[in-house]
Amino acid sequence: MRRHFFWSSFFILLILLTLSGCVSAKFLGPDWEPKRIAIMPFTNDTADVAVEKIARAVMYNQLTRYGFEVLDLETVNTKLDELGITEGGQLETVTIKEIAAEIHADSLLYGNIIEAKRVLLGVYFKKEFMANFKIYDTISEELKWEDERTSKESKFVINPVEIAKTAAEQFAVEVGTDAIFKLLGSHPLIEHIRIVVNTSVKTLPR
Repeated sequence: MRRHFFWSSFFILLILLTLSGCVSAKFLGPDWEPKRIAIMPFTNDTADVAVEKIARAVMYNQLTRYGFEVLDLETVNTKLDELGITEGGQLETVTIKEIAAEIHADSLLYGNIIEAKRVLLGVYFKKEFMANFKIYDTISEELKWEDERTSKESKFVINPVEIAKTAAEQFAVEVGTDAIFKLLGSHPLIEHIRIVVNTSVKTLPR
């Protein structure tokens, strides 16, 4: 019986690992590989005012981890500031070639946070993070890659300490206070942000 349970669990795990390794991008241009990537400030459709900066930093870490050439975020920010760009919503005011001329990048990565939700209703709570990412070639200005991912979880919380922590995290998301995030240790959606970004990065050709 134990042996049957072991092998059943093993094959289920194997299937899950296989599925996780077979992800494909929403769109991928032919005969293309990203080179010298500059990550633009992300846009944000949610009420979480801190999530776009965190997701952008996670994207930088994951790209460098997988061996892509990525321009330093502070360098990119400084160059964009010279163009009058300080946040993602202002990127529509300049062209890809104008940005590339200032930053000297071959690829521009854009990100949009679609959902960053943490809902607490009594002892039930739900987490959800969803984002869309695109990469444009700076010479042709064509879209070369796009991916969109969601990570979510829901559960019942009955431990009083965990309920208090969950409530504090919910407040932090709504207020977006850096001091509260530091007190908690990290953003409450950080694991879901990492899952979404890491899964998307795995779809890039390299």
